[in-house]
Amino acid sequence: MTMAKKVYIFVANGSEETEAVGTYDTLRRGGVEAEFVSINETKEIISSHGMHLQAHHTISEVKDQIVDAIALPGGMPGATNLYESEELRNFITRHIEADKYVAAMCASPLVLGRMGLLKGKKATAYPGFESELEGAEYVELPAVVDGRIITGRGPGYVFNFGAAILGELEGYEKALEVSDGLLITEELDY
Repeated sequence: MTMAKKVYIFVANGSEETEAVGTYDTLRRGGVEAEFVSINETKEIISSHGMHLQAHHTISEVKDQIVDAIALPGGMPGATNLYESEELRNFITRHIEADKYVAAMCASPLVLGRMGLLKGKKATAYPGFESELEGAEYVELPAVVDGRIITGRGPGYVFNFGAAILGELEGYEKALEVSDGLLITEELDY
C-alpha cells in the first residue's frame, strides 16, 4: 500500500477563502492528504472576505516537516502576510532544496517572485501582479507548471490550479477524472 501524497496549504489573515478551500477540495477528491497550515500563532485565520477558517496546524507545529507539495492561496493582504512569514520562507526554501512542488496562485506568486524562485520560469498570477513575478515569463493561462513551480491565475481558476497540483502528484489521468467531476471547462494543458 502506498502512502497518500501530502500537501500543506498555508493560510494567513487575508487569504482568499475560495482559493484555499477550492484547492483543498480538488486535492482531497484526488486522494491527496491536504491540510491547512496557519502562519499565525493560532489555527484560526480570518480570510480576505471575513470568513473565519480553522487550520489543521500552525506553522510552528510543522516547520521541520517535508511534504510532497505546498500551496499558497492568494488574496490580499494574505499574500503579503504569507511573504512576511520568515518561517514560511524557510519552509519554501527547504522544499525547493528537497525537489518538492511549490504552488502559488492569484496574488501569492509574489512570494515566489520576491524570493527569486521564478527567475527563468513561466508563471501566471492575478492581473496586475505580473510585475511581482521577478524574472519570470508571464503566461496568461489558468495554471502554469514549470518544473517544480506551479502558479495559478485567480479564484475563477482554483480548480484548474488544484488539478495542476494533483496532476503532478498523482498523474494527469487522475487530474482529468477529478476535473470531469468538477465540470472544469478549461483544458488541462499546462
